[in-house]
Amino acid sequence: MSIDAFDIELQHFLTEPSRAQQILTAVASAMQSEDQLAPLTLDALDAYVYGAALVLTHGLPDVIADEVKQRTAMALPSIHPGETPDAYALRLQRIARTV
Repeated sequence: MSIDAFDIELQHFLTEPSRAQQILTAVASAMQSEDQLAPLTLDALDAYVYGAALVLTHGLPDVIADEVKQRTAMALPSIHPGETPDAYALRLQRIARTV
């Protein structure tokens, strides 16, 4: 690999969103299409995160996929009592920018 090709790949890597950020963004996006009057449950949040993580870590070595899932889980905010999926999604989008 030439130095130029390496520089291009490094630049691409440094500007691409992290896998954890991609998972959080995907979860927030999916939540925005849910019933906005029903409160978000932990089971529903777990299902969103599991599905997004399954897709976005497919093909990664297990140790890397586990690290991504752990970083994602640590970034998740707690659910406020009665919080709707839409309200949680807004908070999740702000957090995703920092991961």
